[in-house]
Amino acid sequence: LAYVKLHSLLQTASAPKKDEACYLLGKLETPLRRSLEAKSETFSWLVPIIRTLMDQCYETLQLQLFLPSLPPTNGSPTFYEDFQLFCTTPEWRGFIEKHVQPTMAQFEMDTFAKSHDHMSNFWNACYDAMMSSSQRREQEKAASRKMFQELVLEPAAKRSKAENARHANVLKQANNHHSTVLKQWRSLCRLLTSPRSAWADRNPPEVRWKLSSAETYSRMRLKLVPNLNFDQHLEASALRDNLGADHLQNPTESLPLAMAKEAKVSELQDDQLAEEDLPVLDNQAEPKEQNQREKLVVSEDCELITTVAVVPGRLEVTTQHVYFYDGSSEKEETEGGIGYDFKRPLSHLREVHLRRYNLRRSALELFFIDQANYFLNFKKKVVRNKVYSCILGLRPPNQIYFGSRSPQELLKASGLTQ
Repeated sequence: LAYVKLHSLLQTASAPKKDEACYLLGKLETPLRRSLEAKSETFSWLVPIIRTLMDQCYETLQLQLFLPSLPPTNGSPTFYEDFQLFCTTPEWRGFIEKHVQPTMAQFEMDTFAKSHDHMSNFWNACYDAMMSSSQRREQEKAASRKMFQELVLEPAAKRSKAENARHANVLKQANNHHSTVLKQWRSLCRLLTSPRSAWADRNPPEVRWKLSSAETYSRMRLKLVPNLNFDQHLEASALRDNLGADHLQNPTESLPLAMAKEAKVSELQDDQLAEEDLPVLDNQAEPKEQNQREKLVVSEDCELITTVAVVPGRLEVTTQHVYFYDGSSEKEETEGGIGYDFKRPLSHLREVHLRRYNLRRSALELFFIDQANYFLNFKKKVVRNKVYSCILGLRPPNQIYFGSRSPQELLKASGLTQ
């Protein structure tokens, strides 16, 4: 149907110009060549259109000069067969490539430039119309964004945060439950396969031992218990052995200069309070009665050092208790609940010692009468000394050592070296 409409338009309309005729001829040449190669009936539909176009533009396209071997287009009964053979000649291909296609490309560029000018004028007019009311629209948009922020984005963000926290809590509870069930199942298996049980293993595995976590009053562990989670760490050993000798040469050179200076301690000077901190202990008031109102004495940011993690938080010392608040973003589940928060009565405090953490004199270690201990690291040595002075100034009733004593003095006073 499209071929018929195009043929009728060429017959009824005036003769096209040279660039228009080259454009039509160039667009029709591609389907003409494909239909000729495929030997389809499309070729028979295109031949009448090209014949009419060449009749109208014979002189305009100078066909008598560029296509001297072109079959007669007017009144020839064998034009279809002759033109089919003529399309395969180099004369026709050269005419299309050298004359038709360049003119067609120029025509497309000119048409695009004209349409671009028209579109530019149109958009300029639209831009001028929009700029007249841009200020009002900007105010409306700002109000809409603010309303959308308050009514949609902020509630959605809060809901998403709460849902993520709930989902993480559910996953953590499920993992803890799975771990508990797995431990109970392993314990039951060990009970049923022990040497004195009904299903004793004839070839029991080698029993590994470790020191018990139970400690005496002197911080000594005197008992061995079976190590049910023994690991030889073969992979870690392989990684260690493959590091090479270059990594182990001059290990002290890799330490920063400031840390090396901090780690250098003489025999006569060790961790102890400065002279300006010592008068604080003498000026502290006597501890007040237990039934008085609890008051805050000191509050400082610190880190709780455990065997598996470094927990940022805040230490608060009052007249009756010692508090630590876990400040980590994602709190882990511990034996005491969620997070590493603790609250201990000051009357249960037994010992307070100055410690070093990462070769820096910035830590304290607290010991309580129930054998519990907490290792706290502060950002600066001055803060550590301040907290230490405040704790000693409160004079807990069960504390053993009063005043500032170096580790050498404490070791000598313990009598362990005699």
